[in-house]
Amino acid sequence: MTNYANIVKFDSLNDVHSAAYDFVEERLKLATANKRKTSLFLSGGSTPGPIYQNLSKAKLPWSRIKIAQVDDRWVPLSSKGSNAAMIKRTLLRHKAANAKFFRMKSRHKSPWAGQDKVNDDYSALPMDNSIAILGMGADGHVCSWFPAAKGLSNALDPANDNLVQAVTAKKSKVTGPYLDRITLTLSALKQCGSLLLIISGDEKQRVLNKALADPTSDLPVGHLLRSCGNRLTIMMTGS
Repeated sequence: MTNYANIVKFDSLNDVHSAAYDFVEERLKLATANKRKTSLFLSGGSTPGPIYQNLSKAKLPWSRIKIAQVDDRWVPLSSKGSNAAMIKRTLLRHKAANAKFFRMKSRHKSPWAGQDKVNDDYSALPMDNSIAILGMGADGHVCSWFPAAKGLSNALDPANDNLVQAVTAKKSKVTGPYLDRITLTLSALKQCGSLLLIISGDEKQRVLNKALADPTSDLPVGHLLRSCGNRLTIMMTGS
């Protein structure tokens, strides 16, 4: 399994949060050494929230760190489904309050109409020494790479050099009512300096193990594993 990524198991989610904080803080310090700039790409959901809250208090050169999103639902900030709103609540406060935030949204009515505008915005982000925090769903999706979604093949296409891709998912227990999304592409993640994938619970661990065991797995997480190699670190809980 370690041919694909660095994998570390922990007894509790609290332990994961602590280790993930150390991981990201250390890499942000390295990435911003000698007055360099970097990007920190963040996922939504409840799992990474405590990591962001702790990072908001970290003594880091936030003026040189661009905060951006891994993916988001195409919803306003007032929606409970907005990852951008979650990032604002948890990270963009305290010492990180003035960090520049690149929201993955435009004024267009759909992600398909707004995709080019968001891609143009994201093209201003430094990528080569950037850090991305990822999660995975029980269906094997990372970012908003939902199985059988419209736009998935473009998001995973190695020939697609766009940083973002509009996606319309098929409704499931995992997606809920939020089907229209926008996400980083596989090409974007391949440009990141380091990636952290957080897996919580036995069910997700079984899905991950299935992808790890099959070098040709078509699960979305399988594409991540094959493409990012040892730049990817996986921190997980579970038996």
